[in-house]
Amino acid sequence: MDIRVLNYFVTIVQTKSISNAAQVLHITQPTLSRQMKDLEDELDTTLFYRGSREIQLTEDGQYLYNRAIEILAMVNKTKSNIRRTEAISGDLYIGAAETQSLDILAQVTQKLTESYPETRVHLRSGNADFVQENLDQGIFDIGMTFGPFEKRKYNHLSLPNRDTWGVLVPKGHPLTEIENLKLVDVISYPLIVSAQSNVDFTVLSGLGDYRIVATYNLLYNASLLVKAGVGIALALDGIIPTDYDHSQLEFLKLQEREKDSLQVIWKKQGTLSPVAKEFLKMLEKVIDRPEKRIVNKKQGLEETLV
Repeated sequence: MDIRVLNYFVTIVQTKSISNAAQVLHITQPTLSRQMKDLEDELDTTLFYRGSREIQLTEDGQYLYNRAIEILAMVNKTKSNIRRTEAISGDLYIGAAETQSLDILAQVTQKLTESYPETRVHLRSGNADFVQENLDQGIFDIGMTFGPFEKRKYNHLSLPNRDTWGVLVPKGHPLTEIENLKLVDVISYPLIVSAQSNVDFTVLSGLGDYRIVATYNLLYNASLLVKAGVGIALALDGIIPTDYDHSQLEFLKLQEREKDSLQVIWKKQGTLSPVAKEFLKMLEKVIDRPEKRIVNKKQGLEETLV
């Protein structure tokens, strides 16, 4: 599959017709139509529904479009990062969990982009499963996650975690009357919980029967379910603002204020770009960790052993 043809395909989808795409790409419409027919023959599928004024994708066409966007982004990132190896420049893709502790990465991002004006940082939010999947595919350079992870698979730097668990409830919910709220008080209500696979619910089962009515990967979406009365959400503090006059929600901290590990991770088998290496070096200085370090000779990067 030719990268050039993938770019043609994406342009057709985004401009909504072959004729529009031909004008953008500065090629003839018959040539572009033939390229798409050859692509369909190569993949042994139909990508478009014919006969419509605007391009309508088939299910396979939508799948290819989603993958093509990722592939083209990776190609462009690779070109950008190796085009000028003598200077720190290019794109850095970071996948991160929702957390107020993200301000640590924000501080490093500010320093990086100020010190190296030709760098660009692209931040994408999601849970640990989302972050690790995109790290494995090479779409993200660095990820920030909560909880356990595969230490054989990823290098990591531990971050100070200021987030605590609690429950997001509607204003006036009965739980707001409890002074020292515990998990055992929470499980009698319908629960909305994080969908990531590394969340351990055995602590809940040890307290009695509970019912999960919905899951989420971004807390904002879960907050809409809470407002609609679907249930109450187990979540981290400080992500959804509730301290303003017209807020419909309240965040209640749990007495069991356990904190998950928080870390920045990157693939052990991958090769970091110069901008990613510089970001991690700056991050180490910001968190000012005294732990023992070793040098990764392949990447030329100091890595913290934890």
